[in-house]
Amino acid sequence: MSMDKDPQIRKETSGEPMKISEPQQALQDIEFIKQLIARNQKKLDHSPPYLYIWGAHMMIGFIGMHFDLSVWPMWYWPISAILGGILSTVVGIRQSRRIASTSQEGGSYAWMFWLPFLVMMLSGFFMMVSGIVRLEYASFFWVILVGISYVSLASLIGKGPAVIGCWFILLSIATWLFLREYQFLILGLLGGGSNIVTGLFLHWRSKRHG
Repeated sequence: MSMDKDPQIRKETSGEPMKISEPQQALQDIEFIKQLIARNQKKLDHSPPYLYIWGAHMMIGFIGMHFDLSVWPMWYWPISAILGGILSTVVGIRQSRRIASTSQEGGSYAWMFWLPFLVMMLSGFFMMVSGIVRLEYASFFWVILVGISYVSLASLIGKGPAVIGCWFILLSIATWLFLREYQFLILGLLGGGSNIVTGLFLHWRSKRHG
């Protein structure tokens, strides 16, 4: 009779696995969220060099197109993209060597970080070559694509890239609607420049917090 009144004892003695209580599950969920936030914060702390490289790539390219639309874009963008890729690779290797304890984790997540940009580059290149996007709309098109790529990273490394991505998209739309004749200057200064400013801010914040 006493065994019927205490079913929990029967579960323990029968060898059935104990279920995690709701408070314990909540504590585990909170701890997981803390670890995820800490990991994302570390990734943001390592992002300023990439923001400098690609911010300068974008700024110089668009400002140069304001003064020369015939020769400048034909040679600058391919060469700069290759150099930017090489510099980014070198920075990534140096960072992984400095942070040996997290290099395995970084390697497992690196493809998730670069995949949106790879897809963006391939799809954008196809649409440009096939004529789906006209050349005079290329600047708006690419800035919006970059913005979408940044937004897609929000679930991986936090809201910071999503803010930059939304800014790129809104900047492109506003420039198209109101300041189309100054598109290259605006997208270069405010688009590429915002990457550099964001990198400076993240660098300052990481130094401030040690």
